[in-house]
Amino acid sequence: MKTKRRNADYSWTPPRDFFDICACQRHARRERALWRRAVRGARKRAVALFVTVPLAFCAIGMEAMDVSLPQLAKQAIAMSSSGSRDFEVFTARKVRDAFIEPDRVVNTLTFDTAKEDFFKKEVPYGSIIYREALKNHLSPELIAAVVESESDFRPRLVSAKAAQGLMQIVPETARLMGCEDPFDPHANIAAGTRYLHYLMERFGDEKIALAAYNAGEGTVERLGGGIPDYPETIDYVHRVATRTKLYRQRVQNRYLASVRMQSAIIAR
Repeated sequence: MKTKRRNADYSWTPPRDFFDICACQRHARRERALWRRAVRGARKRAVALFVTVPLAFCAIGMEAMDVSLPQLAKQAIAMSSSGSRDFEVFTARKVRDAFIEPDRVVNTLTFDTAKEDFFKKEVPYGSIIYREALKNHLSPELIAAVVESESDFRPRLVSAKAAQGLMQIVPETARLMGCEDPFDPHANIAAGTRYLHYLMERFGDEKIALAAYNAGEGTVERLGGGIPDYPETIDYVHRVATRTKLYRQRVQNRYLASVRMQSAIIAR
């Protein structure tokens, strides 16, 4: 009888891993599950971006984006030096060597590029002077010195002897050199440079050619092919020679400064 009562009083209890929860608890558990799935998905996407974006830059290149990869790398390095860490993939030492150094090798600074840059930025009408000087196998420094001595870079100047423009070309010489408008800077420099090249070929000496440019080739030839003993011509030849040396010194200083700046950038 005692056993029967014990069995009758016995009531079933659920297992310990089973809980009878209400609707709000069931909703909270579902929200936690959704949040965890979102976090896991975000992590996977972050890992995918971290891996695939650098690979895409390295393997495909930047042609489709019209962006220079070395330039982007330099910008990233500048940002990292200012405290930003957005482009760490580009600031690694190996990546610098792979992407920035080849660009520096391709764009290696030379004396000729430094000279061309100097004339473009520091000399009035320097681009025309540089181009016409090279075309006529003359020194750009010499042509710049002649222009400065003749007109002080004033394109509308007319002398008492009717010489016109930057290189003070007389109408007869302008006609022979094919210059239709002596007041046009390009046409004037082109004609004056061609005429000086002709004088260099004829007399074979730079100082005598300059004397002929100032006093006239007929005068130089009539006096035996030397520099005429005219104070104006002697002063002109000396002035052009001095200014030519000054231009060469300025070009050399610009080149040395650019080399030092480039070395400092590479050393960083």
